[in-house]
Amino acid sequence: MAYNSGFPMGYQPAQMYPNPFIQMNNPYMQGAQPQQVQQPQAMTPPTIHADIIQVESEAEADRYPMAANQPPQMFMTRDEGAIYVKTMLSNNQHDLSAYIKRPPAPHVPPVDLGAYVTRQELDERLAALLTPTQTPKRAAKKETEE
Repeated sequence: MAYNSGFPMGYQPAQMYPNPFIQMNNPYMQGAQPQQVQQPQAMTPPTIHADIIQVESEAEADRYPMAANQPPQMFMTRDEGAIYVKTMLSNNQHDLSAYIKRPPAPHVPPVDLGAYVTRQELDERLAALLTPTQTPKRAAKKETEE
């Protein structure tokens, strides 16, 4: 004959699945609590959504009507050669900033000055190479001018 405890078939005793509330309030069980590791949050840069209005020229962007204290408005020429940003001030005046599209500057390698000699070093070297009867033409010109 099967023993019937009066509990449902799938019931498990409290020792196998302890109550977490009892563990938190039990001073003897404080060290037995699992540590929760907080994941670092990824930093995302702020995103700016802007409406860009196509214009023919800077003058058209300057004449575009805007209300005072309205957020800045971006304009782009139809050929995409320039971007204009119009900012309205509280006194109904405005600022217009222009950003002209240009190709990036070419990379210029740095000059190695160790590969060059000064005029004085060149004259000294020429004087050492030439015989005493020969003088460099440049030095001869200087002597005749003086």
